Amino acid sequence: MKDIAREANVSSATVSYILNQVNNQTISDETRNRVLEIASRLNYVPNLTARSLVKGKTGLLGLLLMRNSNDGFWRKLYWGMLTERLESLCKDKGYHLLVSYIDTNKPSLNIVLERELDGVFLVDVNSDVFNDISVHFQMGVPLIVLDSYIQDPLFYKVLIDYEEAFFKLREMVGVTSKSWFLVTEAFNNKEMTENIIRSSQVPADCVYVLDADNMEGLSSFLEQQRGNMGIVTNEFIGTLVANETVRLQLDVFVLCTGGCPHILPPTVQPIHMNPTADTAELAFELMQHLLHAPIPTNVANSIEDPASHIIFSKMMR
Repeated sequence: MKDIAREANVSSATVSYILNQVNNQTISDETRNRVLEIASRLNYVPNLTARSLVKGKTGLLGLLLMRNSNDGFWRKLYWGMLTERLESLCKDKGYHLLVSYIDTNKPSLNIVLERELDGVFLVDVNSDVFNDISVHFQMGVPLIVLDSYIQDPLFYKVLIDYEEAFFKLREMVGVTSKSWFLVTEAFNNKEMTENIIRSSQVPADCVYVLDADNMEGLSSFLEQQRGNMGIVTNEFIGTLVANETVRLQLDVFVLCTGGCPHILPPTVQPIHMNPTADTAELAFELMQHLLHAPIPTNVANSIEDPASHIIFSKMMR
């Protein structure tokens, strides 16, 4: 930092204010740009500990992914895409992202608690362990829950609006003589799975809840749906169903919740996420404003029920 100050002909304090993004100091744009250019040229790497002392923040956000023994490959691919998206958003805004997998049956937060996190994203948490996890984060540390219905109005939940997605899909297809079937995944958060099934309005005997333990039974289930119309709630699972569409004369629509519609073959019809309501982006934007400012209008307008703090991301074809 002293080398930067010397070359920029400013004080070390000024360099510190600029590099640590302290905004309550009057510094000209010319000086700010000069310091940033020199810092980049000298390959300056910020000291997170020093930054936390200056700003009272660590610049570190946590992403906690709930792991289960019967998680399928589609869940792991979804985590990878979610992690990549959040990490990119964090990087653009000067945050670092700590990713940790938590055992659903024996949740341990030791690695996470060793760090001071400014905020936490918690993905697909089962309701019966949520309180055991949430109490570990001190007051003032925002905790945002994704892919989980949690009956606690203190916490914001970011969810895909499956009810609207199913409604619009049926509206788009119109009246059909074909029967509907549903292939969805087994979430750790059982309420999430139940909400998807309920919103689909598909009869229970035409629903297949897929996990790593029952993958072999999927072909038999699809055989029973020959000639019918189906909905799949994940494009990674959609690739499995797509293998049978031609042979069984299935009309299949895939809700692309993982951000990878391009992996689907032309034998199925993708239903794309609304690009203005990406789940990761909604969660990250909400986190930023919980840390720094009031909730922005576009996020506030997505809150279905202010009392429950549920924010829905929308889907479109």
